[in-house]
Amino acid sequence: MHFGAYYRSTQVRPEGVDKVYTRSSDSGRTVRFHFCPNCGSSVWWEGGPSPGYRGVAVGCFADPQFPAPTYSVYEESMHHWIGLSAGVQDRFEQGRPPGHIPVPATPSARAAP
Repeated sequence: MHFGAYYRSTQVRPEGVDKVYTRSSDSGRTVRFHFCPNCGSSVWWEGGPSPGYRGVAVGCFADPQFPAPTYSVYEESMHHWIGLSAGVQDRFEQGRPPGHIPVPATPSARAAP
């Protein structure tokens, strides 16, 4: 499980060295995960069902007031002890349906260095 914030690709400017792991999503599309070559933490990803968007791991943001999630995917495999806030508007048993574009997170949010 992870929490990610989605932005239009033009709103994200990755900096620094990263490694990339590419795999196919459940939909058969290619997803590229960019991770820290030192600690192995996933930092951001692109591809898959949301072309034109990049996902950024929420754990990379230094803002403790970062907004709560508004949608949840793959709930069929979610652990029973996971609790999501009442603000989760869209819930999907599997991945997002085709054409469902996530609401971009606040554009001014900055990831921790």
